[in-house]
Amino acid sequence: MTRRSFARLISLAAIPLLLLAAPAPAQQSTLDSVKQKGVLVAGVKNDYPPFGYIDEKGQTVGFDIEIARYIAGKLGVKLELKPVTSANRIPMLTNGNIDLIAASMTITREREEVVDFSVPYIVIGSKFLVKKGSGIKGYADLAGKTVAFTQGTPWGDKVAAAQPQAKTLVFQDKPQAVLSVMQGKAHAYVDDAAPLFVFAKQNEALEAVGEPSKAQPMGIAVRPNDSKWRDAINFALIDMWDDGTYAKLHKQFFGVEPDPAFIIYNWKL
Repeated sequence: MTRRSFARLISLAAIPLLLLAAPAPAQQSTLDSVKQKGVLVAGVKNDYPPFGYIDEKGQTVGFDIEIARYIAGKLGVKLELKPVTSANRIPMLTNGNIDLIAASMTITREREEVVDFSVPYIVIGSKFLVKKGSGIKGYADLAGKTVAFTQGTPWGDKVAAAQPQAKTLVFQDKPQAVLSVMQGKAHAYVDDAAPLFVFAKQNEALEAVGEPSKAQPMGIAVRPNDSKWRDAINFALIDMWDDGTYAKLHKQFFGVEPDPAFIIYNWKL
């Protein structure tokens, strides 16, 4: 082999190494793509009042919808709503069908493994939806009884840990879980407190019960490793808090002022 041939062989062998060492092209931030298309596609619920539900005019409304609308307004883009469930909201986000999840999503360590969250925008506890006169007040009363929850929520694991003698029944959506209690298929339906109070108000035979549980934070979920997009959402939430819009919306949809212990801190420079 000549010296020239040997040098050529070495140079060809080095090409794969150079390709491996070359930096991967930077992925476009969702913030940039949202601004380019002029539309923010938000995954929201339409069966979970007061976070997201369909009103008497057939419009999807709710606290989360107004949060998404405010963010879109801050970005100067239109808002498109796509209905999601607890079970499909993360897949719809990771598959690129939506730009963010504004759907009463509790921040947990397990979920942080697949999505990133904004700062908490609300903190809320849980309750049980039961028939009036059931005698159920908490987990201690659920031994041997059936508890309903919806797929994609953490309640199944919590029931198993708090009351291993309880049976569980899983549903795809909230109305099915409510109906299971009304029809006697489940003795209780466990979920966030605020919607259960609404369901109880809509059905005179039902009531929301249980000792106040530890409140859990909810956040806006986005695809991971996109701090530019997450920061844009955080800044919008901060502005919403500072300009008084948050308190107004909280009073409108929950009927009370925000908990004084809760605050969205202004860390924007």
